[in-house]
Amino acid sequence: MTAAKSGDADRPFRLSRPNQIANLSSDQLVAVIWRLAMEICVLRDRLGAHESLLGRKDLLSAEEIEQYRPSPGENAARAKARKELIENIINDLS
Repeated sequence: MTAAKSGDADRPFRLSRPNQIANLSSDQLVAVIWRLAMEICVLRDRLGAHESLLGRKDLLSAEEIEQYRPSPGENAARAKARKELIENIINDLS
């Protein structure tokens, strides 16, 4: 894994393209799409629940959530989770 080009804040890490992408079957591609769709649905539901509960208890406003910036430790944990998700997707392609 190599660092992204300077100024590419939305993609802090770049992974090389797996060799198996050239030989992808439609079943494998569909499996990857479904995995990502399921992950997104679960995350949206959970995030919405957290934001609603925090708002109901007047602990955080939507504006505070939008302005939040994670610590370096949180960024590292997020990067690790992101890498693991990508590795799982690549495994689905194998």
